[in-house]
Amino acid sequence: MSFSQAEITVILKDADTDLPIEDAVITVLRTNQGLISNSEGVFQLSLTRPSLIEISHTSYKKLQIKSSTLIQDGTNIITLEKETELLQEVILTDKHPQDILKDLIKNSIKKITVPANLRVFSREFFKRDNKHVFYNDGIVNFQILEDKRTLKTDILVEQNRTIGLVDEFDKDLLGYNLNNLMENYYQFKYLDEVLDSKAKKHYDFQLLTYPQNKNYLLLKIKPYTTVDGYMSEYAILYDSKKKLILEVNSFLPENRAEKTSKILDFKNRKTYKSNFRTTYRVETKDYYLANSKEEIGFTTEKNKKETKFEISNYLIITEFRTNIFKYQETDIFKEKTLLNKKDSILTEYWDVDTGVLLTETEKDIINNLRK
Repeated sequence: MSFSQAEITVILKDADTDLPIEDAVITVLRTNQGLISNSEGVFQLSLTRPSLIEISHTSYKKLQIKSSTLIQDGTNIITLEKETELLQEVILTDKHPQDILKDLIKNSIKKITVPANLRVFSREFFKRDNKHVFYNDGIVNFQILEDKRTLKTDILVEQNRTIGLVDEFDKDLLGYNLNNLMENYYQFKYLDEVLDSKAKKHYDFQLLTYPQNKNYLLLKIKPYTTVDGYMSEYAILYDSKKKLILEVNSFLPENRAEKTSKILDFKNRKTYKSNFRTTYRVETKDYYLANSKEEIGFTTEKNKKETKFEISNYLIITEFRTNIFKYQETDIFKEKTLLNKKDSILTEYWDVDTGVLLTETEKDIINNLRK
């Protein structure tokens, strides 16, 4: 294989069902380049030198393959195998699962690699009244620094683009705050709701085996049916030997969404949908965020008319570095969201530098917005 520039396309499939595998984390070990497979199980590599490729997914056995074994002129199909199927069992412990979670978070924060630079492909899809109206993406560097006992994040935007239209009222409501995202992810602030001492009365905590991988355990947290309120369900997957959190999932149950959508939350929004997933990567020396996905749906009222919004936000870490490069204070992006930044396009980065391929459906959405 010639490595002047190797373009390699791969489809990941389940060895038993032949279905595509979404959200697998792919790492080029020579360069630490990171990618994820899309909903069609597809990812694409661009290599200038041979490398070992590592493919990992919390539900499958980890796989390493040599790039030299993959073809360039066509599509490679790689199957992943699950661990031996076992029944999921509840684990009874002397220690309350909430206390186990607190220890996990403490150890994970201690082990997470800081300072570090995360080069990230960020993208957001926006819907208004069930119709896609806006899209933005960009290549963003998060410089994660230690600031006394907390974290400080400086944001440097390499390139970005916006497609579609949103008015000023929408801008105030839309977009995730980039300035506190990494603090939330690196200090596991999304779990604060279930760490309060009162949470033991409101939530059922269960520790379970994880049949897909014998080294992992799953902590499920579900609000009691007798308790009302805006309360999500959680699933925290962790490495039982290293005591590190590998994945956090959360979603607002449909029956609770129906109730909470009638109650105004912050910014006078009525939330009917809320879920997120964060995945972390563990290496020999380093431990860091691999990717995240957040979705929220809400209604709000303007001029006595109710409007429905849905936002999907994705972060894919394409490069992880422990060295921090130099920059000026004026280079730091301090706005809340890329919605507030003018387009800065130097290359067609969305085709070659994102870590994730757009699906045909996503391409259609963006093309329609261009029209």
